[in-house]
Amino acid sequence: MHTRNDSQASSPILSEYFQQVTVIGNASGDWQPAQIGHTFIFNGTQHEADKVINICNGPYAGSHYAFVVSNSPDNDQLVSLLTEVGETLEVQLTCWPSSGLVTILLMSLMAQQVNVQRMSLLPSLARPDDMPANEYLPCMVHNWLGERRIALGLQLTSHNIQWPALFLDDASPLLPQDNEPVDINPFEVLLSDAVRRRQNKLLSPDNTDPQFKVAQRLALQVSSDTPDNLEVQYALLAALSNLPSVQWLTYANQSDLILAESLFYNQYPDSQASYWYLIDYQASQYLDTIRHHLAYCQQVIALTAKQANAD
Repeated sequence: MHTRNDSQASSPILSEYFQQVTVIGNASGDWQPAQIGHTFIFNGTQHEADKVINICNGPYAGSHYAFVVSNSPDNDQLVSLLTEVGETLEVQLTCWPSSGLVTILLMSLMAQQVNVQRMSLLPSLARPDDMPANEYLPCMVHNWLGERRIALGLQLTSHNIQWPALFLDDASPLLPQDNEPVDINPFEVLLSDAVRRRQNKLLSPDNTDPQFKVAQRLALQVSSDTPDNLEVQYALLAALSNLPSVQWLTYANQSDLILAESLFYNQYPDSQASYWYLIDYQASQYLDTIRHHLAYCQQVIALTAKQANAD
């Protein structure tokens, strides 16, 4: 995936234009176009300057193409290359990727130097209190944890990418020193209902397994249906968010982390019901901290694997 192929290597864009690029995400904060090379911006971001290229998701721009590009040396060729990379990433993510990740991956294959700013690949899932119940956060359509998994692998194996915002600090809250550690596997609470639902769908479509009902009470209910006991579910989400990151890391493994990715996005919210906690105001307030714990575990596992391979 990260190897140059012949079509990319022979691209006139590669040989003539994109040697040094800066990719500007949509996070808050001031930014200026790079003084050297090309600068990429996305969707609604605007800037009138030479060598500033805007890339839009096709649907955002009202196009039937996967991407719409403006102000590049060759818009059609860039759209074609971006689409090829997007389709490859879609297989790995089981979800269409963000324009930012697609651009960074493509430029990592083409440019000598890629600088990424204002992009952590963790936009907030916390719903504003004035957001209508029938609306969804636009960022909900992407698998951000999956994108971070791929981005970490890219960053840690490529020497031409500078991406400081990708790396996270420990998300642990400041707990009182006299608190006793809680002996709980957070992945059991987060994933057990999702796993049982998948097993029941395969083995017992009518969900007659009595353990299934118990699991709904003792774990995060992963369903589009409103839980029978919302207060219990809120308490579970609050407890998961308040656990220290080291607790998550103690039980983390790559398989569970990849399984957890599917809990935090809905690629088709207009036509497919979302998990209840993604569209519930109170529940959504806990999701970013939980995702931060998971992303931190991803990061530690990736850095540990890199260190082990270097030894």
